[in-house]
Amino acid sequence: MLGLSLVAAIALAAAVPLVRPRCVNLRGTETLSVPLARLAAGAVRRFCYRDSAGERLRFLLARGADGRVHAVFDACRQCYKFHQGYDVAHGMLICRLCGNRYSVDHMDRGEASCVPVTLPHRENAGRVTIKVSDVKSGTGLF
Repeated sequence: MLGLSLVAAIALAAAVPLVRPRCVNLRGTETLSVPLARLAAGAVRRFCYRDSAGERLRFLLARGADGRVHAVFDACRQCYKFHQGYDVAHGMLICRLCGNRYSVDHMDRGEASCVPVTLPHRENAGRVTIKVSDVKSGTGLF
């Protein structure tokens, strides 16, 4: 019985990195909107949008130390083929495949061939808005 429990614990520990982080589901027909108050300085939040085919398109919004909002897809230009996306820890984006790290203030610059795919967005009247068509343009990343 102890052996079986040990095997189960090891299997669970090995599977934890494979579990996808939760995201906040957003809905809209033309635009998606997030209150700026939900984005603390230095924090990264994960959002999802389901297209008409049921595909879950993931993106990240972050607010830098200077107050600027950054938006990227949960995929990079090189590693997207492996559908791993990013982990978020201590204000850093970490590629789940190659391990490159990006601070919130510089997450749209990238390193080597691992570059987060930027997502156009606007800040207006205390909200961040993103066109649904821009989110759908990233379908090939997932």
